[in-house]
Amino acid sequence: MLYLFCGVLSAAILAAVCRPLFRKDDTLESAIIEETEWDLLQPKKEVVLGNIQDLDFEYKCGKLSEEDYRKIRGEMSAEAALVFHQIDEIESSKDLDALIRREVSARKNKPGAVQSAVCPSCSSKNPIANKFCAECGAKLKH
Repeated sequence: MLYLFCGVLSAAILAAVCRPLFRKDDTLESAIIEETEWDLLQPKKEVVLGNIQDLDFEYKCGKLSEEDYRKIRGEMSAEAALVFHQIDEIESSKDLDALIRREVSARKNKPGAVQSAVCPSCSSKNPIANKFCAECGAKLKH
């Protein structure tokens, strides 16, 4: 009986500790940390350039024939050009502030978006999870 109680208690403690790891967090802070398309393209760019560098090294060591090297190098160069083009499109969106505004509005309009509470004292918007206003410190009414 004691072993059963200890097992149930251990399972409950383990579940309580692991629960935050599997819960989707819809707070403003988690939305800020979320990666954008530009963030996802940067590691891809590094991988593609590293692969080209490795290919060049293997060719210089004599592990690849001229024909294989040219073919693979052309494919990798095309992939690198595509990634660079995507990054350039994002970066040349004329106005980075507009890019940020589009990203914020897209996140606000998606289902499950973070709601906000308006401060009765200073009328500033705060995340719904806040109990006090981030601007003036007044208590928020939900």
